[in-house]
Amino acid sequence: MKPALLVFDLDGTLIPTMEDYADQAARLMEAAFATPFAEAREAYFRTSGLPFEQQLGQLYPDHDDTDSVAARFESWKDGYLQGLTLDPAVADLLTGWHGQGFLIAISSNNMEHYVERLAREWPVDCALGYRPADRFGKGEDHFAALEARFGLARDRFVFTGDSPNDARIARAAGVEFRALLTRAFGSQDFLAVDPHIVILPRLEDLGATLPG
Repeated sequence: MKPALLVFDLDGTLIPTMEDYADQAARLMEAAFATPFAEAREAYFRTSGLPFEQQLGQLYPDHDDTDSVAARFESWKDGYLQGLTLDPAVADLLTGWHGQGFLIAISSNNMEHYVERLAREWPVDCALGYRPADRFGKGEDHFAALEARFGLARDRFVFTGDSPNDARIARAAGVEFRALLTRAFGSQDFLAVDPHIVILPRLEDLGATLPG
């Protein structure tokens, strides 16, 4: 069936934030847990796609002060994201897909208020983020919310993301997935999740992979 809703991860997919996030997260992890910077940075990418508080919970399950580290990360991110804009080339892609009749949504595990603030003027129909209070986040929660909002079954969604965790989330939810290559992850990282996964060298390659 022809897709009707294009769903995009935010960080690393629509905006090039992940390298800066990794640097800041690694600095905080080194200071708080004495993890060497390079090791902490690799661990951040390995668990990326989750809210940072959940990343820290996975990486440091025996530490009881991970919440304060996550709070410092989010405080830094608040200011960092206020200076970001959507690249005009990416905006043109989204506008073009809109013009072809697709609905556009963002599904991110970045904090909900950041996602909503960033996407307010972007050519998207819906922007969903992470809510710590009820752990509403990327995956089943977001896909169910999008089904209800647009009255579409998820077999008409195509989700594009830049991390193997995005691929795992889509697979678990039964949503078609496209893997966008970045500096963080190569083809083999995604093929390890699904040997038949569709890989995008560039975001603009998405259109050619969509069934007509």
